[in-house]
Amino acid sequence: MPADPPPKPAHLRSLLDRGNVFLHLDPRAPGVKVPAWHASKPQLVLQLGLHFAIPIPDLVIDDVGVRCTLSFNRSPFLCDLPWSAVFAMVAEDGAVTVWPTELPPELVPQPAPVRRAAPSSRTARGKVVDAPKPAAEPAPEPAPAPAAASEERPRPRISAVPSKKQRLAPVTPIKPAPAPKVEEERPDDPPPEGPSSDRKGARERPAWLRVVK
Repeated sequence: MPADPPPKPAHLRSLLDRGNVFLHLDPRAPGVKVPAWHASKPQLVLQLGLHFAIPIPDLVIDDVGVRCTLSFNRSPFLCDLPWSAVFAMVAEDGAVTVWPTELPPELVPQPAPVRRAAPSSRTARGKVVDAPKPAAEPAPEPAPAPAAASEERPRPRISAVPSKKQRLAPVTPIKPAPAPKVEEERPDDPPPEGPSSDRKGARERPAWLRVVK
């Protein structure tokens, strides 16, 4: 748990010994005396110091609060600042001391808003209404049945394509040569002359024997 802030009178004196102090207060609190144009603000910051170029000769710090003459737009004004109106002190070196119980309502940190999902639709009686269901998609139409095999389908026409092959000259058939005529050997013809004869059973004739017809 954070420690409680120190007492305001002693803390202010210790800060003034180190340098200037910025005193944060609510000018609307009871007992506060400041110029009228600052009295309605939710926050007023006054600078106090012991070593100003123009010193504060009547600075008083006691258990009731702070009283001193300050300059506003180069005009002196005697201020009365009770401790109940002071809620923060900031030292010259940047050290900050805050008394949370004295914060004005406008300066109290507000919790971040919680984002919630949008509630479902409800009837006047507080009953949850079911969200409308999406309409069912229509069933796809069946594909047309294929044509029966008996139905004749038009055959595609095939156009004649000119042939690119080179035509050959017609070939004239060659007539076969006539077979040579063979003369038949007659039995009456005498055998050729010579030492030998093809006739079966013929005997070889001697050279000195000749047949005269």
